[in-house]
Amino acid sequence: MSSSDSFYWHDYETSGKDPDQDRPWQFAGVRTNPALEVIEDPLMLFARPSPDRLPHPAAIRVTGITPQEAEEKGLPEAEFIQRIHQELSRPKTCAVGYNSIRFDDEVTRFTLWRNFHDPYGREWQNGNSRWDLLDVARAMFALRPEGVIWPRRADGLPSFRLEDLTAGNDIDHGAAHDALSDVMATIEVARLFKRQQPELFGTLFAQRSKRAVSQLIDLQALTPLVHVSGMFGAARNNLAVVVPVAWHPDNNSEVICVDLSLPPHFLEDDADKVREYLFTPQAALPDGIQRPPLKTIRLNRAPVLLPAQWVAGAVAERLGLDGEGHRAHLAILRKNRASRPQAFVEWFQKLWRDRAYPERTDPDRMLYDGFVGDADRALCNEIINATPAQLAQHTFPFADSRLQQLFFRYRARNYPNSLSTAERAQWREHCQMQWREGTFTQKDFEQALTVERANPDMTAATRAALSRLEEWVGGLLVGE
Repeated sequence: MSSSDSFYWHDYETSGKDPDQDRPWQFAGVRTNPALEVIEDPLMLFARPSPDRLPHPAAIRVTGITPQEAEEKGLPEAEFIQRIHQELSRPKTCAVGYNSIRFDDEVTRFTLWRNFHDPYGREWQNGNSRWDLLDVARAMFALRPEGVIWPRRADGLPSFRLEDLTAGNDIDHGAAHDALSDVMATIEVARLFKRQQPELFGTLFAQRSKRAVSQLIDLQALTPLVHVSGMFGAARNNLAVVVPVAWHPDNNSEVICVDLSLPPHFLEDDADKVREYLFTPQAALPDGIQRPPLKTIRLNRAPVLLPAQWVAGAVAERLGLDGEGHRAHLAILRKNRASRPQAFVEWFQKLWRDRAYPERTDPDRMLYDGFVGDADRALCNEIINATPAQLAQHTFPFADSRLQQLFFRYRARNYPNSLSTAERAQWREHCQMQWREGTFTQKDFEQALTVERANPDMTAATRAALSRLEEWVGGLLVGE
């Protein structure tokens, strides 16, 4: 990292846990230099709630943010995300947070999408990148735990919750689940990791890009690697020795891997049967059937992949890794590949080829249904720069039907005063349909509110916040 590079540490507080549906209400961002020194004033923003998505009561319990506060302090979502995008897209920025790649980056992508910005460019253009301190924490615990106090859950397994790490290491966290407090706490945890284990910290940072991590993969030699992922679970120290065996057939940023902790008996089975077991929940599998030890790794999501030497000797012993078993299972895979190299690759690729996903019809959630064409992207840029009056007067001939549907919602959410009487009625009808038939209905809201209020440990502040939420939602449902 050069002196002109920077980290942009950031965090969202949202109206629910689903980044493709729930909305950001609060954002905080802090820029540091490579030495993790703050170099600019923090950015704190609120976004106004949208009436077509009911907030989840659990989110209000966690964050303490009421819709009334977000309305009072907030910007229209279009202005909110434009300000954030300016920071995240600054050249040579590494965007980083805690669980940011799985959550905050998805919030950013879907919010950019709803508001006609390029959802991906800021992640890689102009020397930009992204990183996630959660997997760094998991890797630190598994590989080089010295110098950090690792808190334990009630079941004795390690906890990687940010508030537990900060409490265990005497780091001031302020108000947990306040965006700015979480960002400052994340920076302090990063400083701790860098100070105590600089070699591993630097290695993981250097390996954050798709290009860097791709250089570790050797599909000819079937070279084993250390992979750290929450998918393996805390009981396994979130770690496994894996071997990449084939590229994903539909995504060139994804590689198929075998977990070497178990024998590859699946090679003896029909690929269709293995595929069925692979994508069936464990609880639904037949008795005696174990899910095949297979997974994919997305190389553009800053995965923790390291040479196998990182778990040599005493580290392997401490982690309870069976090196002899790993070598035996790897030998079986190599022998199988040597006897039928093309069929070996095709067998693995068949497991993931043309995998069916639930069809989405809501344009707000259809980000991953295809890239936006150049002509449509030019129209998107016009929309971003247009005034509310211009948006009301102009039509935008999108080729992509998703964008045509999003345009009306964009106007209604951000500039409701620009709607005509007929358009206001249309927007009201859309909101009512979401409350009745959407993925989080009025009935769902009421049930969730009842569950939250039944908590005997609820604080007075939470009870008051839930009452404010109920009042706000009630105002929506009866109309203005």
